[in-house]
Amino acid sequence: MDVEPPASGPPTSGPPASGAVPRTDGAGDIRDQLRQLTLSQQRFERHLGRELRVDPAGLAVMDHLVTVGPTTPTDLARRLEASTAATTLVIDRLVAAGHVSRQPHPTDRRKVIVTPADHWEATAYQYVSPLVEGVTAAAEALPPGEQATVAGFLRKIVGVYDEATRV
Repeated sequence: MDVEPPASGPPTSGPPASGAVPRTDGAGDIRDQLRQLTLSQQRFERHLGRELRVDPAGLAVMDHLVTVGPTTPTDLARRLEASTAATTLVIDRLVAAGHVSRQPHPTDRRKVIVTPADHWEATAYQYVSPLVEGVTAAAEALPPGEQATVAGFLRKIVGVYDEATRV
């Protein structure tokens, strides 16, 4: 849920109306751009889910498997902060769609390991690569000092989110 503090001027919860002048104060403009980035990321994730025929929970599982590697359903549930029953349902849908498989655990015969299908990473990457390449190009276009400033700012923002979600 997006919650913004009351603004002292006109609302800034989206792109400016046609002909309207965008907000120009630095902190407000940065906040507005971060909000637009969040909305764009959410829109892209919905697009990716439609293209790959995977629901948001399935995308979260697939992202974890591609990033971290094959893992147990219990570890996936813990990582996604979901119940094991709910995670099992997500895994069942991914297996039925051919996106993952369950393999015997290499050292504990009571467990299984969830593994992404061989084609998954390459299939997903064809949709994600334009973003990766575009972000890389935008970052590389900045002078080194600006790159360091932007990277430092983004680390602080990640810290703000991490702090806000600590229980």
